[in-house]
Amino acid sequence: MKNILFINHSIRDGGPGRSLFYLLKHFDYELFKVNVLIPSRKIFSEKIQEEKLDVEQIVSAHFPENLKRQNFKINDKPISLLPLDIIINIFRLFYLLFSMKKTLKEHKIDIIYSNGTLAKVFGALLGNYYKIDVIWHVRNIQQNFFLKFLINHFSRLTSVKKIICVSRSTQNQFKSKDKTIVINNGIDTEEYNSTTVSSTLREKFNIARDKLIIGTAGRVVPRKNFEHFITVANEISNEYKKDCVFVLVGDTPYYFNQSYMEKLKKMVAELGLSDKFVFTGYTDKVESYISDFDLFIIPSQYEDPFPRVVIESMSLGKPILGYKIGGIGEAIDDNVNGFSFNINDNGLASKTVELMENSELRLKMSFESRKKAVNQYDSRIIASKIIDQIKLLSS
Repeated sequence: MKNILFINHSIRDGGPGRSLFYLLKHFDYELFKVNVLIPSRKIFSEKIQEEKLDVEQIVSAHFPENLKRQNFKINDKPISLLPLDIIINIFRLFYLLFSMKKTLKEHKIDIIYSNGTLAKVFGALLGNYYKIDVIWHVRNIQQNFFLKFLINHFSRLTSVKKIICVSRSTQNQFKSKDKTIVINNGIDTEEYNSTTVSSTLREKFNIARDKLIIGTAGRVVPRKNFEHFITVANEISNEYKKDCVFVLVGDTPYYFNQSYMEKLKKMVAELGLSDKFVFTGYTDKVESYISDFDLFIIPSQYEDPFPRVVIESMSLGKPILGYKIGGIGEAIDDNVNGFSFNINDNGLASKTVELMENSELRLKMSFESRKKAVNQYDSRIIASKIIDQIKLLSS
């Protein structure tokens, strides 16, 4: 039996943490003894315990979930002191690096599996220093030139043996693709099934059954481009003659500027959309909200690697509308399970209205979304592909 150490700093409810959870849910525990290094016991840890997975959790306060993690408090309330926080967190990582010898020996680690941005840099250094093979699971596309250079540099370390990329767009950021392979994110299509999910959005926010719901979801941060969703909502409201509701599911993580949500709400008010717009805030049961959507719009116009919320919505049978950029364009089959657009195309609103007015087309695209999710993105299929790569490395 081989011993594997997963390094995961995404412990709340972000995409990387969810993806790793689904991998561990369908992992091969007869061939591998599984350990996971995490900063603290949050949602990711709770899910592991709820499912009673045979996973040894190694918790270290020296492993920050984000380099901006706050290290100081006033009246028991965390305060941000950038760039001091970043410097302290980097020192913490190096301390952890040099103090991991005992843990690695005790757990007889044969393979290190780095899940996420910070994890892959730390994992590469850890593997190089202690002569252990490393697998990277790359779930982001670096926009910053320096960070892209840094990631390419670390990817060439001899310890990094395999780089799993969640989309072709993610793979393209590497100059050398010798170590890379594309395996998309996975979703448990039994868990995200509209016939079994308990829908709560309409009841909780008092949305009438005869109103169509056009929704979106994700971390409420600038790069997700939710201003565009509001602009499109305004265009739809002017064109669509019946009543409808627009919904944004999500909130802003604590380490981002907290004024962004207020900016969006102000924009909605200024456009006169307050009576048909719902900001739900955070929910740990996003499927119970999305299941009440009639359409899902992903407004990102940056290279979103392969957003989980898209395949979650597909698994729930929602037609998807979004742009041909990053992994979004790889998930949407234009005119099959939704509509996809070039960045300079301004037809998102009109195509959304077309779909709103054509219930037969919505039903057809709903079927195709669900079918593609089950056939290509089910977490059992994805887990099997990843386990095969780990077996190749460990054989």
